[in-house]
Amino acid sequence: MEEEDGQNAANSELRFITLELMKLAQKSGKSFEEVALEYLRNTCLLQELIANGQESRETKIGHTAAASKRK
Repeated sequence: MEEEDGQNAANSELRFITLELMKLAQKSGKSFEEVALEYLRNTCLLQELIANGQESRETKIGHTAAASKRK
């Protein structure tokens, strides 16, 4: 039952994203495929930034905490 609910939620999200991408394609004069591929590239880039940013942020937090202790 939970698996089916999860699948229904995922399908709903995909429908929403598809409609938004269709609107963007129409506004920009690009094909749906071009807009969808750009969206996918941006999604992958965001995942990488989050993964790398998490490491970077943890390092910065350590430096920030050390710097604030010195003040």
